Amino acid sequence: MRTLVILAAALLAVAAKPADMPEPGDLALMLNEEDFEDYLDGWLEKEEMNWVNVTLADDGRQARSGCTFRVRGDLGQPQPVYIHRNQLLMPTGNSGQIRVNAREQIRIGCPGPGRTIRHPNVNSNVAFATATCVSGNQISGSGWLRANGAFGGLTCSNHPYHEAQATNQRCFGNHIVIRVGFIVDNVFHTWYWSCFDRNRLEVLYVWYYQNAAHGVHQTGVDRPSWMPGSFFPGVNINNLYTQNHQRNQIGRIVGTDMVGRYITNHQFLARGHLTAKSDYPFASAQRATFYFINAAPQWQPFNAGNWNNLEQNLRARIAQANYNTVIYTGTFGVTQLRDRNNRFHDIFLHQSGNTRQLPVPQYFYKVAYDANRRLGTAFISINNPYYTAAEARRLQFCTDRCRGNSAFNWIRWQPDRIDLGYSFCCTIADFRRVIGHIPNWNVVGLLS
Repeated sequence: MRTLVILAAALLAVAAKPADMPEPGDLALMLNEEDFEDYLDGWLEKEEMNWVNVTLADDGRQARSGCTFRVRGDLGQPQPVYIHRNQLLMPTGNSGQIRVNAREQIRIGCPGPGRTIRHPNVNSNVAFATATCVSGNQISGSGWLRANGAFGGLTCSNHPYHEAQATNQRCFGNHIVIRVGFIVDNVFHTWYWSCFDRNRLEVLYVWYYQNAAHGVHQTGVDRPSWMPGSFFPGVNINNLYTQNHQRNQIGRIVGTDMVGRYITNHQFLARGHLTAKSDYPFASAQRATFYFINAAPQWQPFNAGNWNNLEQNLRARIAQANYNTVIYTGTFGVTQLRDRNNRFHDIFLHQSGNTRQLPVPQYFYKVAYDANRRLGTAFISINNPYYTAAEARRLQFCTDRCRGNSAFNWIRWQPDRIDLGYSFCCTIADFRRVIGHIPNWNVVGLLS
């Protein structure tokens, strides 16, 4: 009953001002996975408006020539893929708006079998077409539109088909690189890359680019089912994340009498995004984050607690400071749970014979690096709510550069909350001494 009351109050708060709404992390131990995501969506819808460059946004809406499309309000769903100047279209700075010059063109695509572009003024059934900016939110489409119309009227007959495609590239440990994105006009446009260990079914890390344009994202985007792609042959990867399977598997490792201590109504292993749904401005890209090669087992309050704080507040900081970063976000090590005799055991969610796969990571991390400024910081959290404070502190492998440093007040995490993910920050050099996943960049200072 207490949880229901808290949930009702939290959801009602979505209609209030952000200052009146609890921080999402404050509800990490109260809301289940789906309810938390709904609450976060409503919270970000209001909170992100505090990140926007208001002057830039106002100037855009008042522009006398060219087109301006709001990320929120001027884009239809199911959403096409937008290509501008041979690249994926992006908003202008952290304005939350897309600016296009008068008579400039945007390629509109609905990739996938049987998909076509839809619009109230559509004149022919095509999957790919070119829209030309007229002014305001109006576009023209020679031959495929009968008359000028609103850019937001463009939709697809079904969600565009995104792809997770293995490449010939190799990453840390000689593992495969998988790219995720859309094919438009026979060109693969990538949103992010994944470094994947096929033997252990382990995502070492994903990487992607993040700058001011990522500060405002579409909310109200449906969450699709998670997809294995072709990378988990013979394994029902989705089933491995169910709580029934977690109980059975953890019971095999530490004893069935210990399972109720670890898997509870609020503490269980979720499919933790590495690059978050909210890292991308557009609905089409957000839906492409739901691949298992972009996920790892993550305790749910950790997922909703300090990890979510880092995801959202790092994105806000990058937008406000106008950083131009590459983000590496990944996992390292295998977490442990005790058996009845107080002995630690490594936790894997799948075992076939003597082969153990899908490890529950000990660490999750995000490393942000701005090559132009040569600034970078590694942010690390421990993915285990059952360690003691002393055990968590022993797992901290560097001097914490965030703790007590006012330059990092924007993170707003609770680093000593083990149930939400004990957290700390490293210099890039200190991080690489332990976790060698990232490139050997030239770093002169912390990104704060």
